[in-house]
Amino acid sequence: MKRSNRALLALLPVLAMMLLIGLMAATPPAPTPAAKAIDLSPPETPTAEPTATATPSPLPSPTPTPTLARREFFETYEVKVAPTSFLPGRGPVLPGEFVYAGRRLDFYVGRATFSADQVRDLAVKAEYALGYLQRRFDVELTERVSIGFYNPALAPTGDTRGIAYTYDRTNIRIFYGPKEDTYQALVILTHELAHALQAEAYGREAQARADLVLLEGLATWISGEYWLSLTDSPSFQARARELYQAGYRGNLAALASSANSMAAYEMWAGFVEYLARTYGWDKFNELYANGRGRAPGSANYRGIYGKSFQELYTEWYATLR
Repeated sequence: MKRSNRALLALLPVLAMMLLIGLMAATPPAPTPAAKAIDLSPPETPTAEPTATATPSPLPSPTPTPTLARREFFETYEVKVAPTSFLPGRGPVLPGEFVYAGRRLDFYVGRATFSADQVRDLAVKAEYALGYLQRRFDVELTERVSIGFYNPALAPTGDTRGIAYTYDRTNIRIFYGPKEDTYQALVILTHELAHALQAEAYGREAQARADLVLLEGLATWISGEYWLSLTDSPSFQARARELYQAGYRGNLAALASSANSMAAYEMWAGFVEYLARTYGWDKFNELYANGRGRAPGSANYRGIYGKSFQELYTEWYATLR
């Protein structure tokens, strides 16, 4: 064999080895198992896909009227907590059937008026209303009060819907027919309960000689949201402004002979509120407690405020124009 051929044969193993090494370098190594990583970062919140139209702005909620707000307030008796105060014993015995004993009030019903079941329903609402009145006026009953419901034919006058007897043991009479509005009767009852609270606050003697403007104006004011629920007015000042602009002006005492006693009471409530807020409750309480008789405008206004009754209500009228 020629020398060149023998040299080629000697190189073949070397060439084969080099080719094998090259092939191994070109092939990727097999993956080795690795420990699973634990991602401690919070997951990303997916971004919503953009929409073709813009998101509309929410419309503002309608503002409830005072009447609506009060209606919702009065229709939630069943979720209210029962009053914690309790007065033992029984109130004065009244004519008719005894139908309910509340925590502070006793209820009777006569003939040709609301049914016994209606009176029981009113009794529950009246107990809750009394709690509201006591908080508003900051006075509490110290003895039980009896309340009777009777036909309007038994009222002392044709237009009397309620009357509170406070000189001795307090009792209240409400006069409504069997098909009349029980809610309006509840409002009238709150007004009469306010008279009972007046007697507690000032004493029975002072209550018996209170100026009629102050007597009825304050009782109407104490009934607060209950009385105002019969109108669309948010306050007694607002209601007085409405009545003033409707023609209820002039001599404030003369409203005692008005055919619209409700309007007279509302005007007097606005006047009471004006005196209390402008000059303070201390002066008002002194004025009320030292009444000189039922005559409207007869209290000692000049002695307490340094101004006459007419000067005070004229001053108040100026705020209603």
